[in-house]
Amino acid sequence: MQGLLYRWLLLMGAGHVLLGIVLAFAAHLPLTQGYFDYLYAARDLPLPSPEQQVPLRTLVGLFGPTVASWGLLFCALLVIHRRHGLGLIKPVLIAALLLWSLLDSAFSIAFGFTLHAYLNGAAALAMGIPLLALRPATRPRSPALTLRHDSGRRLRVLITGGSGFIGSPLATALSQAGHEVLILTRDLGSLGQVRGRISALTDLAQIASDERIDCLINLAGEPLAGQRWNPARKQRFLSSRLDTTDALLQLVQRLEHKPEVLLSGSAVGYYGHWQDEPLDEDSEAHDGFSHRLCAQWEARALQMQALGLRVCLLRIGIVLGRDGGPLAEFKRPFELGMASQLGDGRQWMPWIHLDDVLDICSYLMHTPLSGPINLTAPEPVSHRDFCQALQRQVPWARLRLKVPAALVRLLLGEMADEVLLTGQRVVPARLLQSGYRFRYPQLQPALQQLLARR
Repeated sequence: MQGLLYRWLLLMGAGHVLLGIVLAFAAHLPLTQGYFDYLYAARDLPLPSPEQQVPLRTLVGLFGPTVASWGLLFCALLVIHRRHGLGLIKPVLIAALLLWSLLDSAFSIAFGFTLHAYLNGAAALAMGIPLLALRPATRPRSPALTLRHDSGRRLRVLITGGSGFIGSPLATALSQAGHEVLILTRDLGSLGQVRGRISALTDLAQIASDERIDCLINLAGEPLAGQRWNPARKQRFLSSRLDTTDALLQLVQRLEHKPEVLLSGSAVGYYGHWQDEPLDEDSEAHDGFSHRLCAQWEARALQMQALGLRVCLLRIGIVLGRDGGPLAEFKRPFELGMASQLGDGRQWMPWIHLDDVLDICSYLMHTPLSGPINLTAPEPVSHRDFCQALQRQVPWARLRLKVPAALVRLLLGEMADEVLLTGQRVVPARLLQSGYRFRYPQLQPALQQLLARR
């Protein structure tokens, strides 16, 4: 019911946008003559000549952009309220509806335009009552995943980046499996989504040299997506990863009991820009910023092999999860009715379900694999196929929109070519050879599970 109310209100807002556009462009056309005949008749005024009607028609046409702007602003505020539940938005929208309806109706009645008053009342009721009943979308936290590949041995695990999109559910799942989890974070308040018996650290110096750490999971690093890149941001991408890895290396050097394994983050961007060739862990890489970033990160992590650690380099693909991440960005225009595609859609998307990422991390904690490991689903898809699969899950996204690659580059610069308009056809060869079975090897069942109503 809430979804129906939401779509109805969006339709009403879009109707005002369309009405405003029609008023702006059709005010001087013959098809609106009946409306102006009504206005003069309501005031018992003789119908003037077409030339004498021009000022009134112009005023009505100028009113069109105001109506369209109101409708667009209404839709935008409605989406924000529905998604984020900001408490002030709903009262402001209701107050705006009342102000418009009461004043417009009062003036309409005073000047004899009773039809206007009836239309205002009907529109106010059609928007106001559903708006009163509309609630922000509830987003219950996803239940903690029951890991399929836990060895049963209870480990002490240190996670950097443990409050992030992957780290938070991973920490929760490992804790639920009985492991003792420590999270390194700069902001203790960011651990609100982490559940279970978990200890938080703000500095690795808080770990004594005689403490036991069995496993290190290094996921720390400033996200690449979100804003246009510049030299300062690119330097932060690098330093946020290398500095944390160096700090972990110093920790391992002083620990009396060395950890057994390091799971170190990386990305499929390691392989650089490719077209259609399938890429496994032995494939060569093409140069580019993403490759250089991942290569330096991996090289720092591999230094821990000299200290006796088994090092797994997690070349992670596009992780799809319920609570944020890339899927939240991909589906936003779809929820507004626009099935948008970036560029020609031929770029590959090496996707993976978040549940498989968590399972694989647990699997690698006790499976004797080391070196680069691709964390992607066995069946990568093109961006075009991804958009078509997503549209099947959001059937009201009827308007197909192709965003030109040139526009994406203009808006996002280098990030467009590094992240959005190019891709890699990556396959998880080493995981499959080791016997790992994916929960979600195919995209459509993964999207069905992720977008199912809870």
